[in-house]
Amino acid sequence: NVLLPVGGFAAFFASIAYSWMSLAPDAPALEYVLNPAYAALVAATLVAPTYAILTLLPGRREKLEKLLLASFLAGMPVVYLWAALRADNADGALVEFVGLLVFVFWAVLGYRRSTMLLGLGIVAHGIAWDAWHHNQVTYIEPWYPLGCFLVDIAFGLAVAAQVHRHRSSAQHTVQGDVPDSRMRSSA
Repeated sequence: NVLLPVGGFAAFFASIAYSWMSLAPDAPALEYVLNPAYAALVAATLVAPTYAILTLLPGRREKLEKLLLASFLAGMPVVYLWAALRADNADGALVEFVGLLVFVFWAVLGYRRSTMLLGLGIVAHGIAWDAWHHNQVTYIEPWYPLGCFLVDIAFGLAVAAQVHRHRSSAQHTVQGDVPDSRMRSSA
């Protein structure tokens, strides 16, 4: 079924477009490199087509997919830590460092264990971390937690859709692309 992966990627790209067009105010060009919130949105914009291309290439490159997902998951809390350090907020930096440790651990575990675990980590970042930051901290751009939440949820859905597609594809390969074993025996 191709609808699930297409829908996952459509949500992922739509969340990024919405963040750019409706959430993130225009900023000077240098902000896209020096401001953690804008730099993260640029990074997500680059990761989205990279992940889509990886999943569309013939032959699965699971280790490369997992490396990209693990890097994204481990990098997300860096944005908040960078913002707290940039604002000289020591208490915030301590909280963000703890978050960094949690999500880096999750990224390493997911890389070693499963793509789905990485997708769940990305969703968990949105639900647990971005939602908590929304209207709670002053050292990150006020639009960023919502934008990151939307991107994380949509990216997690795209990852889950890809995992489902790969599992379905593997099952069809094992079964010889014949949906019913009775059809094989009667041939």
